Amino acid sequence: MSKKANKGISTIAAIAGMLSLLIIGLVAGYYVNAITAGNQTSEFEEDSSWRTASITLSGSTTVLPIANASAIAMMNKYSGVTITVQGGGSGVGYSNIIDGVVDIGMASRDPKTTEITSAQSKGVNLWLHPIALDAVCVVVHPSVANSSHSLNLTLQDVGKIFAGIFTYWDEVEAGLPHQPIVIVVREPGSGTRGTFEEYTMHPWNYNVTTSASVQPSNPAVRTKIETTPYSIGYVSFGFLSDSMHVVSLAKEAGKPYVYPTISSIAKGEYPISRYLYLITNGQPKSGSLADRFIDFVRSKEGQQIVEANGYLKLPYVYPAS
Repeated sequence: MSKKANKGISTIAAIAGMLSLLIIGLVAGYYVNAITAGNQTSEFEEDSSWRTASITLSGSTTVLPIANASAIAMMNKYSGVTITVQGGGSGVGYSNIIDGVVDIGMASRDPKTTEITSAQSKGVNLWLHPIALDAVCVVVHPSVANSSHSLNLTLQDVGKIFAGIFTYWDEVEAGLPHQPIVIVVREPGSGTRGTFEEYTMHPWNYNVTTSASVQPSNPAVRTKIETTPYSIGYVSFGFLSDSMHVVSLAKEAGKPYVYPTISSIAKGEYPISRYLYLITNGQPKSGSLADRFIDFVRSKEGQQIVEANGYLKLPYVYPAS
């Protein structure tokens, strides 16, 4: 299995054959706690101190809906616990764990080298707990494309748009409007932005144009795209809406264009896919509330919450009935 679990969902297949695996990041500098079928539970021993404990979470706005809904469900089920969830972006999730500000971080990307170095300098062991699958979807305002005139782009086409190499829509494809392209991106440190640039910008050494409109969250990008003619941006799969047009992507020229659906993401066909994580400093103490909460999110009940929020449950754990 790849040491980095978000390098496309094609790496998922490796999990199936490794039923009890903890990837020790001797090279990567962090740990990925692989999930196994049948070892999660939503019921716990009655005589546990965690039932009156409290924890805090912060980080990725992509993970936020899952964590918040899971926290509410767990607090409703176990009235003595207190779980506080805040956003801020994946960078905040990592920095808050490294600095000991929260009990659990949330991230939609792997840690950066600088974050690994910072963690090591402070004696922090970054443990990543996969909780869901997701995709970063390229979207445009309906003035650019719609159900009558769809838009297909290669990953490099997307990179050229966001780098400002294409400045008018009809430069991208004949027949599109002769209108300036309005580019919308996430803030630096966003896991969604990091994943997007890894696939569409970095392979060709592109940089996002300085004229791009920077937004602080998935909902903010969605609103900007929905209300701004001739705009293009990207959002997590769980934030798609009927008020924008979703672009089909191809890995390269000559490859098939793939629309993001639950099936295409789960099969690894959609080009920009990733894991979503909860992060802790080391393996949580067995029986602690942090340990119980992570177990809950990865349990059958928790994975139903994942799906209810528009994301994909972990592979090969709870097959569809």
